[in-house]
Amino acid sequence: MPDYTKIHHDAIVADLHCDSIHQIKRGYDFFTENKNYHIDLPRLKKGGVNLQIFALYLDPSTAASDRFSRVDSLLTVLKNSFIDREEIAFCQTYQDIKNAYHTNKIAALAAIENGMAIENSLEKLEYFSSQGIIYMTLTHTKSLDWCSSSSDKHSDKFGLTDFGIDVIKRMNALKMIVDVSHISVKAFHDVITHSSTPILASHSNAHALCGHDRNLNDVQLKSLADNGGLVGMNFCPVFLSEKLNQASEKFLKENAEESKNAMLPFTSETDEEKYQKTLKEFDPYFSEWKKAVEPFAVSISTVCDHIDYIGNLIGVDHIALGSDFDGILDTPTDLEDVSKIPLITKELLRRNYTESDVEKILGKNFLRFFQTVTT
Repeated sequence: MPDYTKIHHDAIVADLHCDSIHQIKRGYDFFTENKNYHIDLPRLKKGGVNLQIFALYLDPSTAASDRFSRVDSLLTVLKNSFIDREEIAFCQTYQDIKNAYHTNKIAALAAIENGMAIENSLEKLEYFSSQGIIYMTLTHTKSLDWCSSSSDKHSDKFGLTDFGIDVIKRMNALKMIVDVSHISVKAFHDVITHSSTPILASHSNAHALCGHDRNLNDVQLKSLADNGGLVGMNFCPVFLSEKLNQASEKFLKENAEESKNAMLPFTSETDEEKYQKTLKEFDPYFSEWKKAVEPFAVSISTVCDHIDYIGNLIGVDHIALGSDFDGILDTPTDLEDVSKIPLITKELLRRNYTESDVEKILGKNFLRFFQTVTT
């Protein structure tokens, strides 16, 4: 087998989705290796990552009057964190990415996860675009007034409203990428119908291998490919394995109240010290969850099974990586953090992917896609 470490570190590696900005805002040192989380600068370098997209996640329970300001404050934290740094740079354009790469800097880009952030205002959408937001995930686990969520049991009632269609058209005009992860099947097809540019599913997998509502079915994947779109592989175990997902759902239903309480710290605005202290209170709960899903543990091999399936269905030109690191509670057993991403390259080469196809999946596909949509 070829030297996977050389191939990986010679390639352009892009991760299309992480939630690390929330940890940065709490006060942890992103520039020092920190095992509490999945991503920091030292481990990005170990993982050979050249481009990292930071999702500015907005919890669906956020008060309507605070949604825009909450995301805007996260964007300010992100920009300020990477000002005048030698090894990482905030980027907004394709040229910015090229400049960062040629000066041996990691390109840091910003995205919005949950269209609630624009507070039903096209003017606020335009503001975020002007400030460097490269994509917006239209919704999250709760339907908006104008876009239905995949998590909504009544998501077949509507997809995009007229205002939702206006959002898509304005994003197209702004050369802003439309992200369809988290949206309903009906909303997905409405986006495909009305978007004049290729779409992104920044962190989704194959529904045929794991029937979670967050994953894309074959019809969606084929439509995405016909549209020239791209799908980033999500590393979240419950999106990778049907059996693990079912075991997790069973545990969550049997422990509904505690499950709800255990999720609260992740969306809190508390400082890092208090956050870690609060998390420890739920260690027994998470240990029990781990026991429930452990018989169905997933690995890098499982991630590559999804790559295989999607590649065979629509071709490798439409596949990228969208880890969801620091936004997921657990990881595949051998993919504990961003430093382990080279092992994906190793597994793909073991499965007889060509070096060219591996390079596409790692980052070339995204660069091509990004240039097409934004320039």
